[in-house]
Amino acid sequence: MSGPTFRRLYLLVVLLHLVGDVALSPFYPQLFERLFGVTDPAATGVYIWVCRVTALVAMPLWGLIARRFSLSSLVLGSLGVAAVLEVALAVSPTYPVFLVLSAVQVAVTMAFTLAYPAFVGTGTDRVRDVTVFAYVINGGTVVATLIGAGIMALPQPRWGIAACALLYVALAVLCHRRLPGGRTGPAVTDTADATTAGTKTAPGTAPGAVTAIVTVSAIVLAVEIARLIVRPFFTLYVEDGGIGTTTAAVLFLLPQISVLAVLPLAGRAHALLGRALLPVACLAAAAGLAGQFLTDDLALLALGRIVFGVGLGLGHIALDLRVFSATGTAGPAFSIVATVRVAATLISPVAATALAGAGLGLPLLAGAGLFAALALLLAFTGRPPTTVPSTAHPTERPHHV
Repeated sequence: MSGPTFRRLYLLVVLLHLVGDVALSPFYPQLFERLFGVTDPAATGVYIWVCRVTALVAMPLWGLIARRFSLSSLVLGSLGVAAVLEVALAVSPTYPVFLVLSAVQVAVTMAFTLAYPAFVGTGTDRVRDVTVFAYVINGGTVVATLIGAGIMALPQPRWGIAACALLYVALAVLCHRRLPGGRTGPAVTDTADATTAGTKTAPGTAPGAVTAIVTVSAIVLAVEIARLIVRPFFTLYVEDGGIGTTTAAVLFLLPQISVLAVLPLAGRAHALLGRALLPVACLAAAAGLAGQFLTDDLALLALGRIVFGVGLGLGHIALDLRVFSATGTAGPAFSIVATVRVAATLISPVAATALAGAGLGLPLLAGAGLFAALALLLAFTGRPPTTVPSTAHPTERPHHV
């Protein structure tokens, strides 16, 4: 078994989790109407809320489970259960049954989130690995949306949902043959950050480790809320200013395109700026959002979206590097940060709704303010303590690439 083989499998696990999470999300109202005759918009809201709360509860539990079991066993078991649940979802007779099964599916597949730190932990260049992951996430979002559209285009969407079970089965077979049986510990020569990768500190026991994890979790929460709070009402905001629906959709996608365009420059930017990359990225995101709030001109609005996307792309790399500096790559500590990210998906829509009620542009202003405040805080505070924990058992060898 070659190292690159199981590293690619980790990425496939992440990609499959993304497809399962994103594919049908733009089409929930149409899906519920076609499958169950449910037309109440509240059904979509309840479904999203239940799934997100389930993810919030499940993620730290998987972190605890990861202390006792290898990633390969967690992934294999979850893939098998997910395949069965996918078939059950396809034959669900009613909306309540579909809702309950979906919540269980979310709880099971949150285990796949741990494949990301495992991928990084078996690499030798953290900047490169985090950048590759960013490509997978951003490109995978587009692929997942296309898959969802394809499922909805079928005469019976249930066929497409059931067919997804085959993806879980196929990946389970590959993982059974290729994934390492033991746990993967840090094996990083970190060209991304001058941290003490491999420090043998049990998670949750060293004060430095706890401080680092709490600090980076707070940063992640602020970034995620600032990023997500601007999404729900953006197209409505620009349409209210006289811009057509198609143009609004293109403007909505511009940051995503900018992220993909800037990722090839992330490594060079980090080599040049080091830890200053994150505050610079936050400042760029703040400037982009502030520009969108202050202008009605289409060209300037598009420029603001592009600058915002550049900030998001560079910030994604810089933030994830800080996350792994604080949590290591063994999984349990990383699950804390992943839980915080899920919490942001619950907080941001509520905050966006409250702000948009007072003015459709206020979510943009709030996002700009959060990014600007974070940029200043990061720029004028000292380097936070970083202790990279390792949970590898003394009798288990970490897998190197």
